[in-house]
Amino acid sequence: MRSLGVAGGTEDTFAVLQIGTQTYKNVTVTTKAKNYIFILHSAGMTSLKVGQLPPDLQEKLGYAVAKARKPSTNSSAAWVKREISNLSVPQVKELSKQMGQKWRGQLAGRVSALGLGGPTLMYAALGVTLLLYLFHCYCCMLICLKTGRPPGLLIWLPVLQLYPLLRAAGMSGWWFLAYFVPVLNLLPLVLWPLKIAKARGKSVWVGVMLLLPVTNLLAFLYLAFSDAVSAEADEGPESKIMTLQTA
Repeated sequence: MRSLGVAGGTEDTFAVLQIGTQTYKNVTVTTKAKNYIFILHSAGMTSLKVGQLPPDLQEKLGYAVAKARKPSTNSSAAWVKREISNLSVPQVKELSKQMGQKWRGQLAGRVSALGLGGPTLMYAALGVTLLLYLFHCYCCMLICLKTGRPPGLLIWLPVLQLYPLLRAAGMSGWWFLAYFVPVLNLLPLVLWPLKIAKARGKSVWVGVMLLLPVTNLLAFLYLAFSDAVSAEADEGPESKIMTLQTA
């Protein structure tokens, strides 16, 4: 490598020299200093900083080019970063696709082993829904019977079962139409639980529990399966005193 002086040295010539966005033609390097060079070209003369020159041109002109320091391979963070950079996006997508197919295949195999695939699952869901509906109708029928008002066949029909339930609570059948009027339908929704609890001879708190979303199921089952109030229980203290006096 030739030594560099502050000025002078062997002249280098280039037909075309590209420095950044500038292009110089018929270039002759007349001066090579430590931090700059001086050139003659077809359009005149110019001084350029050594740092502006491409690394290969610096080597041609005899300047020492600093080598990029290699990252330490002992660092775990550097290793992870390098390995992640080697993974391409298509590879990651393909791996995710394969894992998804594997899990779907395992799930389908388990469902098939249980005999719940396709139409079987749908029929099972419909069967459970029908059984729950029939159980609900049966409970409604028990409530009506224990109030002394047999419901008839209407209790087994959707929507129409509201009519015998209203009659069992001692409410007018016209309240049935109120269920289909916005805002007005709030009245039977609130009155019926309180009325049916009274008709069954239960505490008003049972009616309140029917209004609450968490306890309404328990209160409904209680009204359906609890014992009916006997005639002696309906008689108050006054009727018993009258009976003693009559005797």
